[in-house]
Amino acid sequence: MDSKSIILLNFKETRRRSIKLWKGIPTEYLHWKPDMQAMSCIEMVRHVLEGEHLYHTIIKNKGNLGSYVSPWNGVS
Repeated sequence: MDSKSIILLNFKETRRRSIKLWKGIPTEYLHWKPDMQAMSCIEMVRHVLEGEHLYHTIIKNKGNLGSYVSPWNGVS
Protein backbone atom coordinates (compact mmCIF):
# COMPACT_ATOMS: atom_id res chain seq x y z
CA MET A 1 0.00 0.00 0.00
CA ASP A 2 1.43 3.37 -0.99
CA SER A 3 1.50 6.52 1.14
CA LYS A 4 -1.51 8.12 -0.53
CA SER A 5 -3.65 5.02 0.07
CA ILE A 6 -2.62 4.85 3.72
CA ILE A 7 -3.49 8.53 4.28
CA LEU A 8 -6.89 8.10 2.60
CA LEU A 9 -7.59 4.95 4.60
CA ASN A 10 -6.74 6.83 7.81
CA PHE A 11 -9.14 9.68 6.90
CA LYS A 12 -11.94 7.21 6.12
CA GLU A 13 -11.39 5.24 9.33
CA THR A 14 -11.26 8.40 11.45
CA ARG A 15 -14.51 9.64 9.87
CA ARG A 16 -16.17 6.22 10.37
CA ARG A 17 -15.31 6.19 14.08
CA SER A 18 -16.38 9.83 14.51
CA ILE A 19 -19.78 9.20 12.92
CA LYS A 20 -20.27 6.13 15.11
CA LEU A 21 -19.52 8.23 18.20
CA TRP A 22 -21.68 11.18 17.11
CA LYS A 23 -24.67 8.94 16.40
CA GLY A 24 -24.34 7.61 19.95
CA ILE A 25 -24.89 11.01 21.57
CA PRO A 26 -28.44 11.07 22.96
CA THR A 27 -30.51 13.96 21.56
CA GLU A 28 -31.06 15.41 25.02
CA TYR A 29 -27.26 15.79 25.43
CA LEU A 30 -26.50 17.56 22.13
CA HIS A 31 -26.51 20.98 23.82
CA TRP A 32 -24.89 19.83 27.08
CA LYS A 33 -21.71 21.62 28.18
CA PRO A 34 -19.34 20.43 30.90
CA ASP A 35 -19.03 24.09 31.99
CA MET A 36 -20.18 27.50 30.76
CA GLN A 37 -16.95 28.23 28.81
CA ALA A 38 -16.92 24.88 26.98
CA MET A 39 -18.47 23.99 23.63
CA SER A 40 -21.60 21.88 23.64
CA CYS A 41 -21.51 18.40 22.08
CA ILE A 42 -23.10 19.65 18.85
CA GLU A 43 -20.72 22.64 18.71
CA MET A 44 -17.77 20.26 19.03
CA VAL A 45 -19.06 18.12 16.15
CA ARG A 46 -19.45 21.24 14.02
CA HIS A 47 -15.96 22.40 15.06
CA VAL A 48 -14.44 19.08 13.89
CA LEU A 49 -16.32 19.19 10.57
CA GLU A 50 -15.36 22.81 9.94
CA GLY A 51 -11.71 22.03 10.72
CA GLU A 52 -11.77 19.18 8.22
CA HIS A 53 -13.42 21.40 5.61
CA LEU A 54 -10.79 24.08 6.19
CA TYR A 55 -8.00 21.50 5.88
CA HIS A 56 -9.40 20.26 2.55
CA THR A 57 -9.73 23.85 1.31
CA ILE A 58 -6.08 24.54 2.18
CA ILE A 59 -4.97 21.42 0.29
CA LYS A 60 -7.20 22.17 -2.71
CA ASN A 61 -5.93 25.76 -2.94
CA LYS A 62 -2.29 24.82 -2.28
CA GLY A 63 -2.13 26.71 1.01
CA ASN A 64 -4.02 29.79 -0.13
CA LEU A 65 -7.25 30.43 1.78
CA GLY A 66 -7.99 33.63 -0.12
CA SER A 67 -11.35 34.93 1.08
CA TYR A 68 -12.39 31.72 2.83
CA VAL A 69 -15.95 31.79 4.17
CA SER A 70 -17.11 29.00 6.43
CA PRO A 71 -20.10 27.05 5.10
CA TRP A 72 -21.47 27.26 8.65
CA ASN A 73 -21.41 31.07 8.93
CA GLY A 74 -24.75 32.25 10.27
CA VAL A 75 -25.88 28.72 11.20
CA SER A 76 -26.84 28.19 14.82
